[in-house]
Amino acid sequence: MTPRIRLITLAALAAAAALPAMAQDKWPSKPIEIIYPYPPGNDMDVVTRLVAEGMSKRLGVPVQVINKPGGGGVVGFAEMLRAKPDGYTIGTWTPGPGISQIIAGNTPYKLSDYQSVGGMLINDFVLAARGDIPATNLKEFAAWAKKSGKPVVIGSYAPAAVPALIAARIAKKDGWAYKVVSFPNPSAKELIAGDADLTTSGADGAISFAKAGQVKILSTWRPQRNPAFPNTATPAEEGYGDLYTWGGMAAPVGVPKDIINKLSSVMMEAINDKAVQDHFKKAGSPTFNMTADQMNKRVADDAKWIGELMTELGMAKK
Repeated sequence: MTPRIRLITLAALAAAAALPAMAQDKWPSKPIEIIYPYPPGNDMDVVTRLVAEGMSKRLGVPVQVINKPGGGGVVGFAEMLRAKPDGYTIGTWTPGPGISQIIAGNTPYKLSDYQSVGGMLINDFVLAARGDIPATNLKEFAAWAKKSGKPVVIGSYAPAAVPALIAARIAKKDGWAYKVVSFPNPSAKELIAGDADLTTSGADGAISFAKAGQVKILSTWRPQRNPAFPNTATPAEEGYGDLYTWGGMAAPVGVPKDIINKLSSVMMEAINDKAVQDHFKKAGSPTFNMTADQMNKRVADDAKWIGELMTELGMAKK
């Protein structure tokens, strides 16, 4: 091989080796889809769309939100995980389809099939009690529940729903018996009607009933206290652990780390946009700015306690 041919050959090999890197550098070069696995119109749907707009401006390509409801979030989440792991299809999620339904054996995917992109928001729940129950916090309620001698009726979405599991963890720690009754949208109304002793309610919907003395807020499920209930402690403050539910974005396993990091950074930048922050203030919900790595740790921590509790309660698939 002559020196000239050798030089041409080496140059061609170098160019070929650079092609994958060049192709990767061009990401994104087409629209990105965010699969939202619930019906449109709720608070998380609105936030997802606002964040998608901010991501689109920063990435220079359309970022579209596609609603794929069904199975408590499992249908849409499963579709997202079947997508090619190239960063063009991601999804929003909560601990239900991401953790508890996997442990219950209700999903066609595993925890190891996805990776986090980051956190977006806190799903703002409170544990509310009937207004006639003589308790203003969890310890006082535990004393009442044990003295009553009958199981406490907890109104929640389903026994394996994460809000119900948080209530179950509290009950287990304090040693009172309970049963979960499922409601499509558990709220203060079930308490006023006498259909439940406790409900895992949205904080915003409970405020007016609490102010009227019709219900009592025993616990606020946030990293910090809810400003609407400044005298009500979080589970962490009372020794139950860092218990709250969240919403974020995830992607199929296999999406390159640099793309995940880029998605994560633009998502967090978009969360801080004025339109998004104005919506959070109006809704009274806190943001949950977590990087991909931070969110992966949060998922692992939640999966540990949820798995242990569901196994103890006989809810985990063997």
